[in-house]
Amino acid sequence: MREILTIQVGQCGNNLASTFWEEAMLEHQIQADGLLIDPLEPVGNQSVYFQEASNGRHVPRSVLVDLDQTVLEKIRNDSIGGVFKPESFVSGVDGALNNWAKGYCTDGAEIIDQVLDTIRKQIEQSDTINIFQMVHSLGGGTGSGLGSLICDKLREEYMKIVFFNQVVLPGLETDSVVAAYNVGLTLPHLLEASDQVFLIDNIALYNVCVKQLQLPKPTFTDLNKLITEHSLCVTSAWRFPSSGVDEKIISELMQPFKFGSLSYIKNDIVFNLTCQTELLHKSVSVSTGQIPGIVKSEIQIISDSQNKSNQTALLQCSKNVSQPLERMRDQFSAMYRRRAFTKCYHAEGMDQQEFVDSLDLLQKLVQEYEQK
Repeated sequence: MREILTIQVGQCGNNLASTFWEEAMLEHQIQADGLLIDPLEPVGNQSVYFQEASNGRHVPRSVLVDLDQTVLEKIRNDSIGGVFKPESFVSGVDGALNNWAKGYCTDGAEIIDQVLDTIRKQIEQSDTINIFQMVHSLGGGTGSGLGSLICDKLREEYMKIVFFNQVVLPGLETDSVVAAYNVGLTLPHLLEASDQVFLIDNIALYNVCVKQLQLPKPTFTDLNKLITEHSLCVTSAWRFPSSGVDEKIISELMQPFKFGSLSYIKNDIVFNLTCQTELLHKSVSVSTGQIPGIVKSEIQIISDSQNKSNQTALLQCSKNVSQPLERMRDQFSAMYRRRAFTKCYHAEGMDQQEFVDSLDLLQKLVQEYEQK
């Protein structure tokens, strides 16, 4: 039996959480109060994401963390806010101000014990947690800095639990001028702690919404729904055993590489959520899992979603992953040559060598994926 504990971190991670849990509840036919629409005919295996309480309510197995209370308060007051355990919310006061070091070294460090205690309680109340699924953006200070700290602590304490990170990379237009710093400083921690990292680039995501979904002005809700649908696709083999996807095959596919991406398929056209390149039109067979000749890379089908909207998720590892990483490397390098904004990080206790090491790693990753 698979049980997943989701950990949403920062503004992006928690905005995604709201959409994610709405969709998950819809797929499993769970009402806003946590009760099944039809208790006599449950839909799928709810225990993967939900814990059933003694009163029959299904509670998300989730921890929601942010250094700013704003988004968490919004979720509490949302239509499904009452389905969460009150103690699942962990917040700071002032936010990380787009500073990785505040999230990792100072403000985040002040609440990390509370975060770990909340996670520990969730584990104790479950039968067997097999997977941590963390969702966060790497552009801001909380998702990147506090996200990195949570990664380090969880890997140190729970060596045997599989750790997935679903991370959103900033686009060209971002509120943070130091977004590339935050991405680069986070990557070493993701590589060390994670079993699998799903990279999603905001630029590619926006392009999918405009080109494939024909949404002229995509909203954050549109983007979040697209990410959510693919998150649910990846786990549908565990939640819906009748989907025909072998759980063992999925586990084996995730082993050879750290950084992968999710692709979007509709009407037999494949769009990658990690790079801006539109892949060639090819025939896709969901029933057999065969995807002949899409690109020269390791691509395997994961699952058809239960939302019956004729879309499918792919798990991919290829040189396409290098595209957003290369963009981050170039932006990081351009700022660091001038030592731009580094004083803000040093003021929180960061060492200069961390910038050097992070930039070196970004360069190494780009080269590795370009050679695939």
